[in-house]
Amino acid sequence: MRPTYDRNVNVEQCKGGLVIVQAWYGVFGSSNKLIDVTIPLQCLVANSKLMLPEHNKTGLVGFYDVSFGEDKQLAVKYRFRNIMHEVMIEDGESMKIPRQSHRIAQTVSQEGS
Repeated sequence: MRPTYDRNVNVEQCKGGLVIVQAWYGVFGSSNKLIDVTIPLQCLVANSKLMLPEHNKTGLVGFYDVSFGEDKQLAVKYRFRNIMHEVMIEDGESMKIPRQSHRIAQTVSQEGS
């Protein structure tokens, strides 16, 4: 999976496309039962898009059920056109990225004030 990941990241970076910076799947909160799914998600990127259908994510390559019976979420931080984005979805939700609504607000510092 690593060679596919490396190729995919290289292609996407060269065109300012979709690069998954960090992705975690599991139970967020006090228990934090999480797995890093950055590499598996990047391998699913095609033509600067990632679409996950509306179903349990444990069926995806590189994912597994980290805590049977508990509600899980997928958190993704990604770069698209050199702008950082982030999104968090419930396990059964579909996901389509990139989306402008996922942009992380940029803070502008004021110099000389």
